[in-house]
Amino acid sequence: MQGSVHVIRHPAPSDVDPAVHQNILTAIHEKRLLRFFYHGKIRIVEPQDYGIQKGAVHLFTYQFAGESGSGSLPDWRKFAVKSMSKVELLEKTFPGSRAVPSQKHQEWDVLFARVDHT
Repeated sequence: MQGSVHVIRHPAPSDVDPAVHQNILTAIHEKRLLRFFYHGKIRIVEPQDYGIQKGAVHLFTYQFAGESGSGSLPDWRKFAVKSMSKVELLEKTFPGSRAVPSQKHQEWDVLFARVDHT
């Protein structure tokens, strides 16, 4: 089913603010944009996957606005959640899943939430 959402209930990891954890889960579940700062740059993203990879909590996104230090936008970006600040859940929504190029596929040890990529 295109655009369906899988949410796996899980408490916030010890190194993630529970309010940030809840904002990310809500953004994915309700297909709402997130705005936050990462390494001093503002980011506006469509959150796609949220989970743990190699012991670190990450958010995999499609960043379409804001700033980037690693290339042009829009593009796929993965963020270490512990380095995100001023995380804000926006009212604006996005259509849901996007096709993920094979080289951008993410493997997760624990997946908290995902907008289906169908």
